[in-house]
Amino acid sequence: MKRLKKSHLLLIIFSVLILSGCIGFTAFLLFSNHQNVRLFKQAQNNFQRGDAESLDLAELQLQQLVRTDDDNEAAYIMLAEIAARRKVYPELVYYSYMAHRLNPLSEENKARYVRSLCMARYFDRLENFLSHQTPLPDAWKPFLLYAAGRNGNVNKYKKLWETADAKSNIYKLADVLYRKTDFTIEHKLELLQKLPEDDFEKQEYLASLSELYIDRNKSENIGKAEQALKAAYEINSYAFAPALGRFYANLRSFKQALP
Repeated sequence: MKRLKKSHLLLIIFSVLILSGCIGFTAFLLFSNHQNVRLFKQAQNNFQRGDAESLDLAELQLQQLVRTDDDNEAAYIMLAEIAARRKVYPELVYYSYMAHRLNPLSEENKARYVRSLCMARYFDRLENFLSHQTPLPDAWKPFLLYAAGRNGNVNKYKKLWETADAKSNIYKLADVLYRKTDFTIEHKLELLQKLPEDDFEKQEYLASLSELYIDRNKSENIGKAEQALKAAYEINSYAFAPALGRFYANLRSFKQALP
């Protein structure tokens, strides 16, 4: 009888401990969730202000938030927007990817990730990502063709030319660079003189113009190649600093290349 009473007592104590733990853990989760919501709202307010100091504070708050809540899709999206405003494209790629990983069915997240890869000029990752999209939207096919061309793989996707969006500026660029093999350099240069407004499209037109001017192998075109490459650098200093440095090292001087 005594043993039975002791067993009951131990069982009651054990149950009370479990219940206390559950209550404590639930209270902790509620408190943490409240703190995370408050932190996100503060970051959102700072983000909406939009000045440099407010963006710095929003970034710190969001980074603190994802350390404790790494499934917060909205926080990663806002961090991606901050990176985009600052033109820090490796960070844009990372945060865009995290948002896409958390919600891979979101078309907005996919589009944001594709855009980030474009601006960072991560053409290998862009080709790999787009080549695995089933079905691949017609609007994205020119980007796959262009990325594949940059990677030397354009012949793998010959069938895409027929269904890709031919009105796209990137389609026209890929067509001139990788399909119109019988065109002279002079003809290609003529076709690429009208620059698009979109930053990615414009930087790629400028980069291609610079490469074509260099390939033309005439001394008077080196200045034009430099001008085009510097214009691309002004749009995207992260992606084009190495290219501009190589240009100066190879065709100008190491003194100009060092900065």
